[in-house]
Amino acid sequence: MRAIGIVAVLTLREALRRRLVAALGVICLAMIGLSAWGFDRLSHNSRLTSGEVGGAVPEAFIMFMFMFSFVVALSASAIASLAVSTEIETGVLQAIVTRPVRRRDVLLGKWLGLVAILAAYTALVCALQVGVVFWVSGYAPPNPAAAGAYLLAEGVALLTLVLLLNTRLPALAAGVIGVALFGMAWLAGVVGSLGQAFSIPAMHTVGAISQYLLPTDGLWHGVIYYLEPTSYLTFQAQGETRGDPFFAAAPPAGTYLVWAAVWFALILALGVISFERREL
Repeated sequence: MRAIGIVAVLTLREALRRRLVAALGVICLAMIGLSAWGFDRLSHNSRLTSGEVGGAVPEAFIMFMFMFSFVVALSASAIASLAVSTEIETGVLQAIVTRPVRRRDVLLGKWLGLVAILAAYTALVCALQVGVVFWVSGYAPPNPAAAGAYLLAEGVALLTLVLLLNTRLPALAAGVIGVALFGMAWLAGVVGSLGQAFSIPAMHTVGAISQYLLPTDGLWHGVIYYLEPTSYLTFQAQGETRGDPFFAAAPPAGTYLVWAAVWFALILALGVISFERREL
């Protein structure tokens, strides 16, 4: 455990040293500034009634968080894709594993350090977004902490997968494949929602299977649900929500969360096995 902790701390320092983290932070600040302007215009629009504003602001907040989910996914993929293969190419890992440090400790330490970075990054982004929107419009989502936890879980899922890929693939390939799979999972979720709405079993099955193969979209629906106020849920239930990818009538089921935990453990274990069997 001590070796894992040391590697985690070193991973934190190395990630913060790279300019990539700072660049992603600048992107998030720009998006938060854009959201501040947009929510200010939306909430103080004299051409909209209070009821229309009450329905539009929560929906706009969810859409902005969807953009942030892509930024979090990009961040997770970027930092994980540099964790293993790059250090093998530069000879850093060869120097580490020749000492009495097990390879599994190295990989688990890197995973723990990267998760800590992603957790701090996600918490900061969510706090800033909620604070800025409340400041300019007076609106606050009902359960931002739970939504942030699901957003973090979504990012950690992709981070874990990219870390597994990076034990065998170069950094660029692992990162690109990870982001592509994230986008495909979301698109498959949209296909599944449309299939359920229009009673097309094949489409619904594709969406359901994709949520088990890569649980990012299923966890994203948890983010949506905990951002929806009761009034918004009631309004949407009375309206036309068929196939809407930005609406969730219920949070992810307990059995699905259990599967997501099993999925995390399996992918991380495969990453450890793959790294232990790779020639350095």
